[in-house]
Order: sequence, then structure tokens, then C-alpha cells
Amino acid sequence: MKKNIYGNIEDIVLNIKIVTPSGTITKNSDYPRISSGPDLNQIILGSEGNYGIITEAIVRVREVPKVRNYNSIVFNNWETGVKFMYDVARSRQWPASMRLIDNIQFQFGMALKPAVASKFKEYLDHIKKYYLLEVKKINPTEMVVVTLLFEGSEDLVAMQEKTVYGIAAKYGGIKAGKNL
Repeated sequence: MKKNIYGNIEDIVLNIKIVTPSGTITKNSDYPRISSGPDLNQIILGSEGNYGIITEAIVRVREVPKVRNYNSIVFNNWETGVKFMYDVARSRQWPASMRLIDNIQFQFGMALKPAVASKFKEYLDHIKKYYLLEVKKINPTEMVVVTLLFEGSEDLVAMQEKTVYGIAAKYGGIKAGKNL
């Protein structure tokens, strides 16, 4: 989910021990990728347990980020969301995680949303809904959402947020908060 910062799983897993029906296989190396034949990590990690079970692993770790900001942005439709994602990719200011959620997934998520804990929060939800649907004239059957997670130092997160929200404004995106 956070490959923009941390890489793919095969970049993170350094050494593994796999138990198979034929015996145990161990891959020991201090580097993630090799250029001589198939990479055991890719074969095992991609097999989802079909070739064997990982019983031991040494993985690369990083410091816990100083800042972790969640947010979401609403767009009018899928096409606009895709254009936004493309521009963010070209900006090279990538959040740790960024997902474009289509309208059906969004509606499903809203249907599964837990009951509001207080009347005040319920009132705020009504205001948000009114703002999006009546003031901004977002069509509820076409709207899409981009979920965001920014992680890193204060300076890095501030720079990424400025870039991402600037691009969102270009496409009429509306910041919707972390609990849309």
C-alpha cells in the first residue's frame, strides 16, 4: 500500500526461509535484487503460499515517520480523478499512499460506515453532504474519491501536500477530510 515510499515487497524482504513439501529453502543475501536468474523472493512472494510457507524473514525497516496525515479529495467523476492522479504521478511529489476510489466502491464504503456517535457529528456530516451536493453541485452517482496518506518529515509532508492539493484545485477537487 505504501510502495511510493517504501518500495515493493521484494525490495523490503532481504532474507527468507521457506518450508515446502520437499524441504526447506533459505535465501540469504544483503541485497534485495539479483541479476542471475529468477529471484526466489519474487517467486515465493507472488505465489501466495502455493510453493511454500515463509517461516522466517529478515525485512528492511525504517524509522516511524514524524508526521502522518490522512485526507481525501472528492472529484466530479472518474475521468477527472484519473487526470489528477496522472498529474500527481508526473509531479514526483508522491504521498505514501494514494488511491482513486470509483463511485460504486465509494457508495459501498458509505453503506458500511458505522453509525455516528453523536448528534454533533451527525450534524457535521449533514453540512458536509449539503456542501458537496448542493453548493458544489457534485453528482452523487458520479463522484469519486482519492484517499491520501502523507508520511515523513514535517517539511516533506508540507511540500507534498502543497503540490497535491494544488493539482487537486486545478481539477476542481474538494478536500473532504480523513473521515469522509
